Amino acid sequence: MVCVATCCHHRCDIHSYVNRPFLEGLGLCDSAQDFAQFVSTAGWAVGGFNRSDSTLARRVHDLEKRKVGMMAKRILDLGRVAWLRQELQLPDATLMDYISKAVTPENMVIVAPVRSGVSRSWKCLAWCCG
Repeated sequence: MVCVATCCHHRCDIHSYVNRPFLEGLGLCDSAQDFAQFVSTAGWAVGGFNRSDSTLARRVHDLEKRKVGMMAKRILDLGRVAWLRQELQLPDATLMDYISKAVTPENMVIVAPVRSGVSRSWKCLAWCCG
């Protein structure tokens, strides 16, 4: 079983992310600059915001940024799942939550059962934090 709890999406870089073609196919990251900008939005999902400004407009803006950040995290993770399926021939790889979001917004894990006979000479699975 391969099991990876994903985190630190905002620390990914273009050289360590395993499935750039997935992102390019979505029209998201055609250059290193695009990639850096995209992964920086992932930090919005859990990042701190200006708590001193509690106006309704500010709270709505912060909520929208959190949603965009969460979508960026999921896209990066889905690219990882697609890579496991394609490159490591793990067709049952999937993304799932392993704990409630109330406990932590970093609540996702990638799991993939390994079938017998699958090659063990895989690329490094340290996907993003360099």
